[in-house]
Amino acid sequence: MIHAPYSSAAVARGTTAASSRGIRFYWALFAINTLVFSALLIALATLLLTPYTSLTPLETETLRAAVRSRLDETFDDPLIEAAPGIVVRSSNVRGFRLNGVVYYYYIEGDRNFDPLSRGAVDHDDVVVVLRDLSGPQPLVVYRLRD
Repeated sequence: MIHAPYSSAAVARGTTAASSRGIRFYWALFAINTLVFSALLIALATLLLTPYTSLTPLETETLRAAVRSRLDETFDDPLIEAAPGIVVRSSNVRGFRLNGVVYYYYIEGDRNFDPLSRGAVDHDDVVVVLRDLSGPQPLVVYRLRD
C-alpha cells in the first residue's frame, strides 16, 4: 500500500472552477477567422490576378478600331525604319495616343517592334487592356504601368 503525505493547507485553499465557454463562443471565433481569412484571400487575388484593365464595351471597340485602322492603312501612320532594312508603322514602335493614354500593340506570331517585343520593358511593367482574337491572328493592346 502506498501512503502519500498531503498538506492540510492545500486542502483548505480549495479549487476554483475554470470558466467554461459555450460552443457558441467557439463558433463565433470560427466565423470571425473565416471572414478575416476570406477578406484577405479576396484582396490578394484581386491584386495578383488582375492583369487586364477593365474597359467599357465602347472603349474596347474604339481601341480595337484604332489599332485596326493603323494596320489596314486607313489611318495615316507613317512608316519608319525600325532596324536596318526593316520598315514598320511608327505606331508599332512608338505606340499611339488615344484619350490621353499611350497604347502599344503587337500581333502574336508576327515580328513586332513595340517596347515589350523589343525587350525594352518587362511583362511586369505593362497592363494588357485588350486581347482581340477576332482577327486572323491574336492582337494584344497594352499600356505601360504608371
